[in-house]
This record gives sequence, C-alpha cells and structure tokens, in this order.
Amino acid sequence: MDKVLIDITAYHEAGHAIVALCHGRGVAEVAVSMTEPGNGWTLMSVADKQPLDDPAPGNIRAAWLRTVAIYSAQIRILLAGPLAEAKLLSKPLRSLGARSDLVEAQRLFGRLQAIHEGLRRYASLPLAIPDTRRDAFRRETRRLVARPRIWVMIAALAQELTQRETVTADVLTGILQNIPHPYGQYGLLSELKQLSTD
Repeated sequence: MDKVLIDITAYHEAGHAIVALCHGRGVAEVAVSMTEPGNGWTLMSVADKQPLDDPAPGNIRAAWLRTVAIYSAQIRILLAGPLAEAKLLSKPLRSLGARSDLVEAQRLFGRLQAIHEGLRRYASLPLAIPDTRRDAFRRETRRLVARPRIWVMIAALAQELTQRETVTADVLTGILQNIPHPYGQYGLLSELKQLSTD
C-alpha cells in the first residue's frame, strides 16, 4: 500500500512541476516522502510581480491582464497535481481524497473575482468573471496533462521521484533532455519552453 501511495504522490508532484514549467515557472525541487507516504512538495520560483506605478486606466487594465495571467497559471499548476493523479488512477477528480490543492485553487479563483470587482471601479474591464471559468481552468489543465508528450514528462519525473525521493532543477533538466522527441529532436525541454511562450 505504501508503494502505491508513493507512486500516486510522485505523479501528483510531477504534475505540478511539469505544468509549472509549461507556464514558464522555475522548479527548484520536487520531492516525495518515503517515510511518510502521501507527502510531497514542489518548490517553484515566485511569479514575477511588477509594481503598478501609475493608477491611470490604461495601467490598471495592463495590471489586470498581468494579474489574470499570474493567477491563471497558479490555478492550473495547483489543479495539475490532482488531475495527474486522476489520470493515473483513471478516476474522476471528485473521487480523490487530497483536497488541499483544489481548495487553494478555489480560493485563488475567488480572489481573482474580488480583484476584478475592485479594479472595475477605476477602469473599463470585461464583465465579471463567471463561475463557469473555474470549470474551464479544470478542462484546460486536464487537456494539458493528457497531452501525450506532457504525460511522458510527468511519468518520467514520477518514476525518477520513486527512485531518488528528491529531484533538483539540474536533475529535472537532465530527465527532460533524455526523453526522445517524437520528431527526432533530442529532448522535450525545448517543447516546454515553447509552451511557456504560447
């Protein structure tokens, strides 16, 4: 049972890490605990936050777009762990036990809605963010995790995690560069860089 739980946790953390890389975030360390099965972590770089110097309407709109990009990426990264677990186990997301990532994604979505409402007083922004957008984040992330090449990266990192418990940024780079690219290029790391700029 412990081995199964460690495998599931490895896929969960690998999901966070690979989707973080897809969104241009740096990943410093990914780990699973062999002594406390079910525990793991992914240490990422903090998203760039640029100060808003001038509260003019054009700058408020620019700040809003930057905020949406940062929050959207963080929500997808949070959802990627549970969605990788769900794909591995071929189970629906709602049947999984680990809820903390889903609760945090929900909190960030609510915070994004509140920021939107606050900024609408000062600039012309789109209408309110509907609750259906939350489901769209889930669908987008599920599709990203299910992409064959992304899933290969998640599986390769998860396998390495079950062998060595902790994977640093350098080791992660090596893992991704050693996965043959289906079109003859060496490594899928360049594809991740392309995804992060799309």
